[in-house]
Amino acid sequence: MNTLAIHDPKFSITPTGIQFNEELTFEEWDALGQKLAPIGKSIGFIIGDWINYGEAQYGEMYEDALDRTGIDYGTLRNYAYVARRIQLSLRNDNLGYYIHATVAKLKTDEEKQHWLNMADKHKLSVRRLRKSINFGRLATEEEVQGDPADKGVITHLALINRLLRWWKQTTADDPVDQWDEEQRENVKKDFGKLIAIYEAL
Repeated sequence: MNTLAIHDPKFSITPTGIQFNEELTFEEWDALGQKLAPIGKSIGFIIGDWINYGEAQYGEMYEDALDRTGIDYGTLRNYAYVARRIQLSLRNDNLGYYIHATVAKLKTDEEKQHWLNMADKHKLSVRRLRKSINFGRLATEEEVQGDPADKGVITHLALINRLLRWWKQTTADDPVDQWDEEQRENVKKDFGKLIAIYEAL
């Protein structure tokens, strides 16, 4: 069933909202919400899939169609990127678009599936999911609420967390045992500055 096909004389869906022409019973209002919610959760994917299809089928011609949507180009490209990175087989009906967008940057489908499953199982917010991915484990609510970086305050903990994320990503892509001697010495020299701070305490 195409959930976008919503027709009822009691209301009209317009480009800027819903115009109610007659009173709705609670049951009618509730039924409308049940139809609208999936559209809201999936609209990024719907548009993203549409863009990717047009790009594959029509080459540069598809950009004219993008102009006619009236949607910011950056938003459209983001929709397309997430739809491309999260294939239909990975998408979870229980999760919103922005949860999927959070895992889109992950390298493998296995990683994406793992974190989508975690988000579904633990009812994670985007913020908690992002923090959990950075930690490599499920972040507690206390860790999410207590991180000064989330309040826009730069502290040594925020910087250390960023450094640890860099280290994890770097060594995942290029394991230390594959580094040559020069590369090892350069990194050691840089990290020596941190040791100096530690020893000064």
